[in-house]
Amino acid sequence: MSLPDPKEALNEYFKLKSQFESEMDANKKKIINNQELSKREKRAQYLKLAPKCVNCKRPSKKGTMFSTVYVPDTDTTSSYRKVTASCGVLVDPCNLDVEIHIGTVEPLDELMHYMRTEIKTYKNKIIDDKNKLLFGLLTTEKALENFDLNKGYINDLTSTYENYLEQWNNTIENPAKKTELDETLVLSYESIGRIKECIKKMNENDDSQFAADAASIYVTTLKPLLDKIRHLKYSENSVYSDGPYCKLIQKKYTELELSVSGYHTKVIKFNVGLQATIKKSTKNKALIEVNDDEEIVIKKGGREITIDIKEEKQGNPKPTFSIPEDEPIIGKGADGIDWNMEEYKKVWSKLPVKLKTELKLNLDWMKEFMYQCVNDKHEICALTTPPNLIIPPKQMQNGQYDFGVSIYNKVFNKQPKTLQESYLTFYKEDPATKEKNYLMFENAINKLVENEVELRN
Repeated sequence: MSLPDPKEALNEYFKLKSQFESEMDANKKKIINNQELSKREKRAQYLKLAPKCVNCKRPSKKGTMFSTVYVPDTDTTSSYRKVTASCGVLVDPCNLDVEIHIGTVEPLDELMHYMRTEIKTYKNKIIDDKNKLLFGLLTTEKALENFDLNKGYINDLTSTYENYLEQWNNTIENPAKKTELDETLVLSYESIGRIKECIKKMNENDDSQFAADAASIYVTTLKPLLDKIRHLKYSENSVYSDGPYCKLIQKKYTELELSVSGYHTKVIKFNVGLQATIKKSTKNKALIEVNDDEEIVIKKGGREITIDIKEEKQGNPKPTFSIPEDEPIIGKGADGIDWNMEEYKKVWSKLPVKLKTELKLNLDWMKEFMYQCVNDKHEICALTTPPNLIIPPKQMQNGQYDFGVSIYNKVFNKQPKTLQESYLTFYKEDPATKEKNYLMFENAINKLVENEVELRN
């Protein structure tokens, strides 16, 4: 099973922990605020409180077990913190299994200040030894010995300090990033000017077409530019829910960017996917079969839909890519996206509008899809999986599923409930490790999205 990026894994870990604690607090408040119960009854209700596992939703004495353990330095590794999460149903736990090792970090500015102080201190020691040697308070041999030791330590500190200073300057004073931000701002001002011009013409000519043009400029050109500006200005953008209110948190530099660690944070285990179960239904039931040709056949209401989900077998030669990656030019071209290479321009011009609209909302997905597509020898490209797609999806409190990508949420959540539950069983489980391979499900949902964005039409 592929492990996620450490930052993403930590975010997901703390989301699960926050969700568990929020549910616990809400249940406690219900008991405390119930005016019909006496103090003794409230205490009895509190003792009966059984928290639910955040993964399988089964109640138990512990619900979900979260822990943080400090692991001290050894001869081979620096100190780190180990965070874990597992199901609290001890008799028959679900597959929730998270273990992340977090390296202890130090603020870069504090560390640099300490190193400057140390360098100054040892330089003063060299000067002090010279004065003692001059007045006969120190022998020549001892002075030379101290000088060699102090000089070596200063050289080591200076070399490390220069590396930290370069990291600091690249983060705080990044000329390339500033240039890119200025260029993107100019393009955004041009798009805003075009929108204002459309509105002006609409008012003058009383023609609603100019309003449609303005909306098109915003969706295809201005919005991607504004997203890029936000990411260039702020390394961290997040929304924190505080009861009925939401708080926007934006940081120019993350703490991780301005910190150093002797231990690299890494994900050891990360299993949060819950196996789906199929509820039996006697009416409107979708029959799904997987035949020997590795095709999914969906039969419902007299209709039959076939989806090809062939998996790439081990040993098959991997495709070779002769055309290098290209960066999209945002704000240029007829629809707000242009490319440097002619091969990319040709492919982009042939894509359906619905697919282009979704790709513009996810630049990483756009670059990956275009790279695969221009190197594909087939007439019609296959849809690549977005790099930020969550599989299996998370089920939210309202019953909807969240894949982390809006078009996938839209396509899957409009399917019948029985069909959704059947799709969620499209995985292969390793009998030894119990790890689940969701490639079959991934291919199936990609086919649904291909039809939605008219890639195959």
